[in-house]
Amino acid sequence: MDENLTHHSLVIADIAGYGMRSDEDQRWLRKELYTVLEAAMAASGIPWPHDMTQDRGDSIILLIPATVPKRTITEKLVHNLERELGRHARRSTAPVRMKLRLALHAGEVARDDRGWIGRDLNTACRLVDLPAGREALMAAPEANLAVVVSDSWYRGVVFQDPLLVEHFAFRRVPFVVKEVDDHAWIHVARTAS
Repeated sequence: MDENLTHHSLVIADIAGYGMRSDEDQRWLRKELYTVLEAAMAASGIPWPHDMTQDRGDSIILLIPATVPKRTITEKLVHNLERELGRHARRSTAPVRMKLRLALHAGEVARDDRGWIGRDLNTACRLVDLPAGREALMAAPEANLAVVVSDSWYRGVVFQDPLLVEHFAFRRVPFVVKEVDDHAWIHVARTAS
């Protein structure tokens, strides 16, 4: 076992439709991605993980220390991110309106000289790119956010609290991608911009 492995909540935010935008719009959206995430995390009482992020161009990976409760991430971060995206949508025209897919998973990761690695991180990356998440967000033009959580996150966090189950109304979908054969859960925020 790798002695450098540490447990984290893995949060990945991905900008929908990023590749269809002009270079100028992409630059602006990347800046806005950080702006809305930093504001949502601050409002949730979650410190920005300065040395535990990985930029992927149209997305960002945040490794949140295990000391931050997953319920805080599920409830407060998602709520505050929905609110920040709503504010963004009210100030933005169609070419630069930002819609996000957010993946939530947890597990062991390690750092090498180029970034973060680990099977659980691979799983989180597969979650954010899950076709069912993309389709759910596209099918809800009024929505700004689709949240995709792993089955273990759902069972360990959401399912344990009836208020979270009722509030988020996640739906179960197959999660069969490459080495993963499991289920995931999707919530699409139905807030109008």
